This record gives sequence, structure tokens and C-alpha cells, in this order.
Amino acid sequence: MDLHELERDEILTACGQAEMVRLKPGEFLFREGDGARFLYIVKSGTLRVMSGTTVFETLRPGAIVGEMAIIEADMPRSANVIAGTHAELVAIDLDKLLGLLSNTPSFALTVMRVITRRVRVMNQRVRIGHRP
Repeated sequence: MDLHELERDEILTACGQAEMVRLKPGEFLFREGDGARFLYIVKSGTLRVMSGTTVFETLRPGAIVGEMAIIEADMPRSANVIAGTHAELVAIDLDKLLGLLSNTPSFALTVMRVITRRVRVMNQRVRIGHRP
């Protein structure tokens, strides 16, 4: 579940002067083990969420990434995120995130859905990988 276009525009407006990040193909947004200062919303382009050579997910405009590490506070990034194409992302720090979560219930629900979907996908992969 990603942000729908109207919801994305509403969130981006609420973020005000949020930091923009621009990546070239093959450039890392962050690496597994890095510290977390931001959650990101993909504004344009595609990115891959990976560990080693395994691609867990391809992110497109409206996708949210980096939510787990920023919510867990002081926990390292759990995967690499690499641009597949030229990409532009909005960086949301913890203070802005807390404001968005309290003032925009639909965004809070979307973040929870993203996290639960990712946990379900990983659980399914673990089950498949452990079949006799």
C-alpha cells in the first residue's frame, strides 16, 4: 500500500520545506546498518529494497521507505535501498513525522499498513524458504 496521488500531495504540502533527495541510477539512498534520520516518500522514479543480491521490493512514486528504523529510534537500517532510475524523494525527519502521524490519521494508517504488509511478505518468504 502506497500513498495515493491526492494523499501524497496532501502529505507533501503538510511537510512544507522538507528536504528533497535526488538520486541517480545505482546510487544508494541508504545501506543496511546505517543510522536513520529520515523516512522517505518516493516522489518520482523507482528504487529497489535489497539485502545482498535479494530484491525484496521495488518502490515507485507514492511509496514510503525507511519507516521502520526511524520509528524504532536508534535502530540501524535493515536493508539497502538503491535507485533503479533517476529518483526524487521527500525526506521526513522524526519531528515532522510525529506531526504528520498526529494530524493526518490517513497517513498514520498508511504507515501502519506499509509495515504490516512488509512483515507479512517477509513471513511468507521465511515459510517458503523453510519448507522440507
